[in-house]
Amino acid sequence: MLNALFKRHSAPLVVFVQRPMTIKSDADLNIQMKLFNDKKQFKKTLELFDEHKEKYIGTLSSFTITQALKACAQIGDLQSGSTIHRHISSRLSNDHYILASLIHLYMQCSDVARAESLFGMSKKKRKQCYVDNNLPEKAIDLFNEIEYPDDVNRIILFNACAQLKTKEALDLVKKTSKQIPKSFYSNPRLLTSLLDALMKCGDVAHAESLFYSSKQKVLPMYGAIMKGYVENDLAQKTIELFNELKNPTDVNKILLNQMKLDDIQSSIPIYLSAIKAVSQIGDYSKAQSIFKQIPDSLLVESKIRSALIDLWGKVGSVDEAKLIFDKIRQPNIIQYTAMVNSYGLNGMGMQAIALFHQIPREFLHEATYVCALNACSHSGLVGEARLIFKNIEMKTMRIYSTMIDCLSRASAFEQAQELIDEYERNHSPESTMYMALLSGARNAKNVYLSQNIYDRMKKLFLEEKDPLISAAVLLANTYASSGEIDKASDIRLEIYKSGT
Repeated sequence: MLNALFKRHSAPLVVFVQRPMTIKSDADLNIQMKLFNDKKQFKKTLELFDEHKEKYIGTLSSFTITQALKACAQIGDLQSGSTIHRHISSRLSNDHYILASLIHLYMQCSDVARAESLFGMSKKKRKQCYVDNNLPEKAIDLFNEIEYPDDVNRIILFNACAQLKTKEALDLVKKTSKQIPKSFYSNPRLLTSLLDALMKCGDVAHAESLFYSSKQKVLPMYGAIMKGYVENDLAQKTIELFNELKNPTDVNKILLNQMKLDDIQSSIPIYLSAIKAVSQIGDYSKAQSIFKQIPDSLLVESKIRSALIDLWGKVGSVDEAKLIFDKIRQPNIIQYTAMVNSYGLNGMGMQAIALFHQIPREFLHEATYVCALNACSHSGLVGEARLIFKNIEMKTMRIYSTMIDCLSRASAFEQAQELIDEYERNHSPESTMYMALLSGARNAKNVYLSQNIYDRMKKLFLEEKDPLISAAVLLANTYASSGEIDKASDIRLEIYKSGT
């Protein structure tokens, strides 16, 4: 997911004024540094860090240090990064987040020797660094060098496999789990990481079997299973497990009490998964039910707010989405994007574009552009879409596809084809672009164009079965809507004979 100021905009405009935060606590410092980094104001991050490091360097949190090192890496400030390194060198053996950030800094600044010297540590620490830096293959290679892995090694391995989400990763997870003594069921962290890996690799049945056979369930285990259900498009199972957890007659009362007593870190994934599941289902009554069960202490959490904005938009309650959005003093890019998308999904294109143009330019990324273009597409705002598209510096495949869809919906087929040609000058053809063009031709009942697009797709995507089947269905529908029933029936018969 993910997930604009026009004169024609009828709703009142909301202007967000970002004011400097008064630093009264470590939490304030962390928030402000992250805000600067998110806005790519890296020098301001370091200036703020310098104001506090001399007085608090010994007690600054890992998060604070990593934000400072991130800023150093982004602007290539090796000197400042090295100074931070000297101050916190005693913490490296116990803090893999700082260690990973330092390695990243030195590699960004081409100081390979110092980066390699930091790698001269235990294999366990190195594996965690690889996982934290999104290098799961290297973590797996290191695991294979260990003769007698312990639970921590296995947890890191499972986390690496969860990142890969491949059949090979799943096979390794299963092989490793079979070699673990039965006593591992007493380690909830290990079992949680195993459940997460199985779910992310698509083996829902195995994960369910482990989960329900466990006699010592903890909240993170529920979070892993529920999140896995959402990622595997099993929304209803997520809701059922959430209801089971909230019913004290069906589950250990200790877990329910933990949720009531605001065990925030463990509870957030559970409520997030429930919210996202209802978003997939699109049921307004279920949305109301879930919302009423969320503790007030969680309603101020950024991730919860983002998910709720997305939820209300997808169940057609834009007013509820806007109520949450308007309470956020400094929206982040996820919240801006979710609100733009909520407007777009509900045919409020002008409001979506108005909000889009209020977003700080440094916040804009692919998902935001896609949601704004989609909003234009569904509201017939082709002119506004062209202006947005023209001003995007880095146009990705998804951005091209969305703009092609917008033009095709407006029957601007020549311009849509020109964009496809433009994209293919430097990239391989993408079936999604042709499907957007074909869908537009179907809506316009343009049989000649639909047939030409389908014929071209058969040549370009000969090995891609699913897109061709979908294209054939659209082509059949085009003929049927144009009154050529016999031709539509022939195409449907071919689809049937192909065994799909």
